[in-house]
Amino acid sequence: MRLIDCHLHIHHKDRSVEDTVRHIRATGTSKAFILPLETGEGGVLLKSETVLDAFRQHPDVIIPFCQTDIRKPDLWERIATYHRLGCRGVGEQKEHVPLGDARMERLIAICDELDWPITIHFQDGKSGYNQGIEEHLERYLKKYRRVRIIGHAQSWWSHISADVPPPEKSLYPKGPVKPGGLIDHLMADYPNLYGDLSAGSGYNALTRDEAFTARFLERHRKKLLFGSDCPCRDGKGANFGGVCYSTRLQAFLRRMVPDKAARDDIFYRNALRVLKEKKEEK
Repeated sequence: MRLIDCHLHIHHKDRSVEDTVRHIRATGTSKAFILPLETGEGGVLLKSETVLDAFRQHPDVIIPFCQTDIRKPDLWERIATYHRLGCRGVGEQKEHVPLGDARMERLIAICDELDWPITIHFQDGKSGYNQGIEEHLERYLKKYRRVRIIGHAQSWWSHISADVPPPEKSLYPKGPVKPGGLIDHLMADYPNLYGDLSAGSGYNALTRDEAFTARFLERHRKKLLFGSDCPCRDGKGANFGGVCYSTRLQAFLRRMVPDKAARDDIFYRNALRVLKEKKEEK
């Protein structure tokens, strides 16, 4: 089985480069997108240079992404440098900047020019990140057609349902999903939008209403990327309460997606699609 994890960090709960590679191999993963977090605003500080250094050490398993503070004036120069050094996309974009901010649009425009994917952490609320998914995401999807936007995190997955509680009430809604959710129809309408299944937010959304989830996974089998965002060091949850997000999600998807071709789309082909590695999709 081939498996690409679209969402991993070095330094997650102080995990080293070698621990991260150990996690990749222990979970049966072929390769992983390693996503830096330059400002540390989300609780993990990881520089793009560290990711590139890890890639040079382990080019067989690491797919390097880059990220930089969009509030600084040298955004284009930094992104262009990382592009020349071998990065494959931007992410995780996670700063206290609203989605409708002109600096955020500039970053999306740069990714569009470079024909790159970008992984965005959507979390509404006063202290959230990229707030305003309802108001601004579709506008970017219409305007920028080459960039592949990969949605991730609490407010992205809350919008699997048409009934979304205010963020101050819950970022992890439970119970039956009401059809007609924002991400459901946007992924159907826009070929440049993908979903990252990782973390507790993704797992909560998928497990809250399995009857809905089975149909959702089938509808978007070519738009959903397996990812873990797992901080454990050994693929068994040794430093994370015995839970490994990767193995837990793998088991869930094997049960929910009986068709092997559909599982292959989710497990690795869609990751190759966002990277535009067309030759490897066959």
